[in-house]
Amino acid sequence: MAKLKSERHHWWPVCVSRHWAGEDGKTGWLRPDGISVRIPPARLGVIGNGHLIKMGHNGEDTAWDQSFERVFSRADDAFSDLIGWLERLERRPVRGVQELRQRFVPQPCTDAQLERMSECAVSLAVRGPMNREASVALAEDLRGPLPTRERNALIGLNMRNSHRLISDSINSRGKFVAVYSQGREFVFGDGFFHNVKNVQNVPSSPRLFVPITPHVCVLVCRPSRYMVEPRLTTLVLDDDEVDICNKTVQVYAKNAIFFRSQRPVLSEEFQRGEHLEYTNPGNPIDRLIHSIPGVPARDPSLDHIFHPGGR
Repeated sequence: MAKLKSERHHWWPVCVSRHWAGEDGKTGWLRPDGISVRIPPARLGVIGNGHLIKMGHNGEDTAWDQSFERVFSRADDAFSDLIGWLERLERRPVRGVQELRQRFVPQPCTDAQLERMSECAVSLAVRGPMNREASVALAEDLRGPLPTRERNALIGLNMRNSHRLISDSINSRGKFVAVYSQGREFVFGDGFFHNVKNVQNVPSSPRLFVPITPHVCVLVCRPSRYMVEPRLTTLVLDDDEVDICNKTVQVYAKNAIFFRSQRPVLSEEFQRGEHLEYTNPGNPIDRLIHSIPGVPARDPSLDHIFHPGGR
């Protein structure tokens, strides 16, 4: 077979990161130590040969070497249309104190539009650093640090089928929310809220809350119980609620928080420099999921976690 050439692969595709450029044409990169730099977005989220699987030792090529970069082509080709569509959906601004469930606005949609939403959201989760580390975590727990070449091969072998497996399992089935900020900007990171890390089998109840642009996130989930309609809704968040979502990104991120123009305040969780996750089922994003019309509500005692007027 032809020798695989070294490539620069993006876990944050350029077609998405370009929407995070500020007036200076650059994107802010905040690190756990508090250092912040501004960099052209095309240079962010890059990993050398991140989607190559090289099986040989000492640099030799083998017949089993492969690239799975094409796995993400469908998502990358769809992001531009997805973002344009999300920006055109009807939504209502936040006005006064109103129950969160009452603020969702049902939207017409097709299976193809929801499939595109799933495809793109899952692609960012699967190729991101949080999933890459999870893909090799068990081996490193058992064996300790692995040689770089072996580590990368194991990550690739565990990653290559995940995107198709997860995307196809969700498809257009589940609940979908386009979430908008009213003023405050969302942030992105090298980790964000989802429960599809190192997935090797069909996930039973996938949940992803994915920042797409500084003013649009998508929530894709398939709860254990829900009414099918409405399949798609829109929701506008106030500044305090956006801060809660940004805090969630800081919990799941490890080395990078990206922002357009509004630098976030570092959280204690992000300063630890680890990919953490919520263990409490009453966390803010799960609370948001259980506010979606058609999804059964959680215990009312948890309502203060994500509700106008109470945090």
